[in-house]
Amino acid sequence: MRTYVTPVVVGMLASAALVSAQLPPQPPQSPRPTSAQRPTVRGSEGIVTLEGCLVREAEIEGRSPKTPERAGVASDYVLTRAKVIKGTAPSSLTGMYDVDDLDPGLLESFAGQRVQVDGWFDALDRAANPAGRRGNDELVEIRGSAIRAIATDCQD
Repeated sequence: MRTYVTPVVVGMLASAALVSAQLPPQPPQSPRPTSAQRPTVRGSEGIVTLEGCLVREAEIEGRSPKTPERAGVASDYVLTRAKVIKGTAPSSLTGMYDVDDLDPGLLESFAGQRVQVDGWFDALDRAANPAGRRGNDELVEIRGSAIRAIATDCQD
């Protein structure tokens, strides 16, 4: 049995080849970053590792919880008595940071423990108010990409 290619099929293949030859070449597309991927550098600050005690903000004497926290909807966590283990921190920063971008359940499981948090500093404009001296002041944030326990309590 012989197979014959009809002039219509040949014409369609020729048209497709002609159209594709006229399109400009497309540069290779890089995959979109996922929400789990973190940048290695934010602004002028790089990735840092902080070590300190992770506590619920409501438990810190002199700090007032934010509205959702007062309503019992969410908890904010603060890294206290923090020191830089890796990387550098601007000299104006103190030892207390608001911990963000980590799963709330994960933060809850580490509450009351000495931890290390990998991430980068954000909201550096808040450094003008060292350590949140007034109860409603906002802290500089550490945008976390990882957290691990160092000790099961916050004893130095």
